[in-house]
Amino acid sequence: MEGGGQSGPDATDMELVARVLAGNLDAYAGLVDRYRDLVYSVVLRIAGNRADADDLSQEALVTAFRALATFRGDSKFSSWLYRIAVNLALAHVKRHQRAPLIHTDDEGRAAGALAAVTQDTPERALLDEEMRLHVRRAIAKLPPHYRAVITLYHLEERNYNEVAVILALPMGTVKTHLHRARALLRRIILQSLR
Repeated sequence: MEGGGQSGPDATDMELVARVLAGNLDAYAGLVDRYRDLVYSVVLRIAGNRADADDLSQEALVTAFRALATFRGDSKFSSWLYRIAVNLALAHVKRHQRAPLIHTDDEGRAAGALAAVTQDTPERALLDEEMRLHVRRAIAKLPPHYRAVITLYHLEERNYNEVAVILALPMGTVKTHLHRARALLRRIILQSLR
């Protein structure tokens, strides 16, 4: 690609990282613009409230900037940044021991996650409002590490490889956590419907 001074939307993540590491601190703004909303989204789903998500998102972006020299490029920059954000959100949840709420914009995806969890017919995916509330509450009751796997895989629609990279877990552990999270989610939902 020509235009070595480019830091806009056409520059790749690796080009922007290289520019930041070479001393062009303004190039980091391109990465922030590109990933701010994604970082906020995943942190909100794990931490559960907008105020914490605002703070944790900022902290994740600052932490990533400070640690940028450690980014080796073994994975996508977005996966590396997600790992930082998810780890901060999980640590926050564990410190405060509170269950987050899945917000209304997640209801459609949460319903899809439930359909996958319950392995019912496609008609079952058309859950009513009461069922969506049960799903949100059930996800909020999952232990943080299961909540993170469900969030990344079903709500953020990341594949197994990306989830493994983001959570720094072996692929087998991700699949095991996802299987156990689905089973626990199913039990929580069924108990809440009794």
